Amino acid sequence: MNIFKRFAKSIYSPEDIATFRADKIWKSILYIILISILIFLPIGYHTATAANDAMKVGADTIKNDIPDFTVEDGKLVSKADKPITIDQGSVFFYFDSTDSLTTDKIDNQLGSADSAIAFLSDKIYIKAPGVDQSVSYATAGIESKADLVSFYQSMEDMSKYFIPILLGIILVAMILITFFKVALYALFGYIMSGFGRMGISYFNNWNIAAYSMTLAAVFTMIMYWFQITVPYLSTINMAVSFIIIFLVIRQIPPTDQKQPVK
Repeated sequence: MNIFKRFAKSIYSPEDIATFRADKIWKSILYIILISILIFLPIGYHTATAANDAMKVGADTIKNDIPDFTVEDGKLVSKADKPITIDQGSVFFYFDSTDSLTTDKIDNQLGSADSAIAFLSDKIYIKAPGVDQSVSYATAGIESKADLVSFYQSMEDMSKYFIPILLGIILVAMILITFFKVALYALFGYIMSGFGRMGISYFNNWNIAAYSMTLAAVFTMIMYWFQITVPYLSTINMAVSFIIIFLVIRQIPPTDQKQPVK
């Protein structure tokens, strides 16, 4: 059975997942990478789109809509007496020298489909789907609006290199996180199967865990594609995967020590 048939079966069939438990380790590793890429695709698409949109509208917005400012002792100083919000469609720009806005407030104001570049009192905050990054003005080398314009123009020139690197970092991080989850879920399965007393080793549970993540991965991918915010998504996915592992273990006879390798 090829990897794509396994993927389809793993969405709904604990019985089929049970037959994959004695696979060679390289098969489950490839499958974990496939699952990671599946979840990454919508994140990568929306992140690249948001970054490109920000680059296109950002330079004019900074020049025309953000007031003159300086940075003194790491703090933003301007004549603006209240926060400024600039809506550029799916990209929002914030400017606040009054120390009223925080990253949490910005996150709460934004929908899951929106991105933001915020010039806060003590840092620059960049938010996009899958990305939350803060950098101090000193680190960015910004002491005035002129420096910001120059910095942004440099970022615009570098974006064709920066965005692929950023996406690569996100993908690698996602693969590592997925491997960690599989190891954790495998431990859960190993405990459920009586620490190997049912004839199901930790290695078997590793394979079971890899395929048991399929339904949660598909659900997560759909939510990310349509940019639907689901409260406690990670908790829901973990619960679903644990339930599937439990159902898979119930499919395996306690005396069945080994399943033929597919």
